[in-house]
Amino acid sequence: MDRQAAGRLKRRLVVVVSLLVTAAMSSGCSLLPQEQAPLAPPLVKPAQSEARTVDAKLGSIARQIAGSGTFVPTRVKYYQLQAGGVIDSVNVRAGTVVKKGDVLITLDNEGVDIELLQRELEYERKRLALEETVKGGNGRHIKIAKLDYQLAELLFEKTKEKAAASVLTAAGDGIVSYFTDLMPGDRVEPGRVLAAIADPQAMRLALTTTNNPVLSDIKVGMIAEVKFQGQQYAGKVTQTPASAPQTDDDRLREEYARTLYIELDSLPPEAALGKMADITIVAERRDNVIVVPKAGVRTYFGRTFVQVLDGERRKELDVETGLENATEFEIVQGVEEGMKIILQ
Repeated sequence: MDRQAAGRLKRRLVVVVSLLVTAAMSSGCSLLPQEQAPLAPPLVKPAQSEARTVDAKLGSIARQIAGSGTFVPTRVKYYQLQAGGVIDSVNVRAGTVVKKGDVLITLDNEGVDIELLQRELEYERKRLALEETVKGGNGRHIKIAKLDYQLAELLFEKTKEKAAASVLTAAGDGIVSYFTDLMPGDRVEPGRVLAAIADPQAMRLALTTTNNPVLSDIKVGMIAEVKFQGQQYAGKVTQTPASAPQTDDDRLREEYARTLYIELDSLPPEAALGKMADITIVAERRDNVIVVPKAGVRTYFGRTFVQVLDGERRKELDVETGLENATEFEIVQGVEEGMKIILQ
């Protein structure tokens, strides 16, 4: 083969190879093994949260105070010593039943008892001397004897008052409802209240409550329902924090500020100081009104509304609320009976 024929053959081979390479590239490298495209993840339908609902219904709603009250005395006498001193003896404690004249507490009288005997002796001598002088009939002697007797009597009475100031006695029958925790040997200041004696025949119920917004709505004369030992009793509110009497006693002032007092129409025979009874006082009540839980009423920037379930749709309805208590609202306008209220 000559040189020219060999050159033509070579050029043809180059052309054929170029055409094969171009065809392979245009077919997407079909000569190479093809990779499988990744499968798309299966579509999962999101789970819908199930709304908690409650049916709007007619019912009753009340603003009230309820709790356990304690029987306390209505007539209490407080005892104090006008003179201070060191306590000599303590004869009673809280809960002790006392009779009129019983000694409650005594102070160390620092020799006043001896002085009292001396004054009594002098008084008796001067009285006897006066009687003897009157028998003698001498006018001037009688006058002097009378003056001696009057002086002895005055000194005797003053000493008796001093001695009495160191002894505290019960002015009447009753039960000691309070007694000081001071002990013999302790010093007591003048005027300090040391004991309180209550009349067990005159009792009322005390209901103590704090941070209850209904307390300010309770008025004197409101009806109180009382349950004591399984029996129902009727009573009336006789004192509220607003009607409490003025007092300088810090302890009483604090008690009055958070306590309601109720007197029963008839006192149960088993009632006693310190026993408990269940009390309910209704300040305001509405019947046959739409009532929904507080969890169903929403507020946002001054707007009050509820969400209701209508089929599968949620709707918002503006409402007007009325009476409310710790758990419920009265709905005055915006909701009808039977609507399904969505709770928060």
